[in-house]
Amino acid sequence: MNKRFFICCLFFTVLFSMCRVDSFAQARIGASNQNYISVATSKDQTFSNAYQVQLDVLGILRNYPNWSLGMILLQPITNSEGKTFPFNKLKLKLSAVNGTTFQQIGSGTTPIPLSTPGTQSLLINSSKYALSTEWYEFYKSIVFTVDLVLEGGTYMDALKSWQAYSLNIAFVLLDRNGNELGRSSAVNGMQIRPDGSYQSPASYGIQVQDNARSALLELKTMNDYANGASVSYANGLSVTAATPYAIQVRMGSANFSSGKNSLPVSVANLNLIPATGGTGGSITLSETAQTILNGGAMTSSSQLYRYNVRYFTKANDARLNNAVPDSYSGLVIYEIIPQ
Repeated sequence: MNKRFFICCLFFTVLFSMCRVDSFAQARIGASNQNYISVATSKDQTFSNAYQVQLDVLGILRNYPNWSLGMILLQPITNSEGKTFPFNKLKLKLSAVNGTTFQQIGSGTTPIPLSTPGTQSLLINSSKYALSTEWYEFYKSIVFTVDLVLEGGTYMDALKSWQAYSLNIAFVLLDRNGNELGRSSAVNGMQIRPDGSYQSPASYGIQVQDNARSALLELKTMNDYANGASVSYANGLSVTAATPYAIQVRMGSANFSSGKNSLPVSVANLNLIPATGGTGGSITLSETAQTILNGGAMTSSSQLYRYNVRYFTKANDARLNNAVPDSYSGLVIYEIIPQ
């Protein structure tokens, strides 16, 4: 009799324990900051292991398929001086995972931009690897290393400060229906050091394209002499600059020449028009440098600008009417002057 009573009590105790464990079963998320972010250059940079995110499953036979991992910037990125760092210059990137693989999850390691404060973005969208436990498991975890990717630029010069900017980010675990299973936030500091260098040298360039390298302005008919002749080259000139600039043009000598014959370079004119439309400029050619137009803007990196090139003569120019028919040549020199 006593033996039977003991067996029944033992069986009851085991069942009770199993039910108690399962009642606490859940999926949860934890986030922490890892490495302080110290910026001292305006170059593009990646800061490894800025955050760590851990996903846990507690309880036996738990299953969360097609889960997603989101991130939310909880507030503007400010410091105690009242300066605000632009959130759109930052991205988060999953760089390592422990407990599974990115291949199993079906997610790459592409950097994901931070969205407007309060707006969620997805680091992982509908994982192919379920958060689950077997009948013999009570606990399983996945740990992600999260890098911070910073877009460089001279904009940082105005933001340098010994006072750190606060990066307050919530990481959110979502079920397959987009319902929130849990969230955890972590605050990291980012300092744009005043002793850093944020004014990178601007890159400038000017180039006459192949189609315009040998410009040929022909006067073949009476109409060409009477009304003027012209030749045009689409996208004939390109400029690279990160600041406003002026384009100057000069001739290599005072005359076009052909053996013993010559013509003053002022018989020809030049017109430049932005390829994207807008106001251009015209000059009469001269061996003295002339500004034909101004362009460009202050940008964080060099931009490419293209111009349509047109050479032309004016109507009834007596110097051309009286010139010895021949092929005359001269050197046109283009220069870019940063402003």
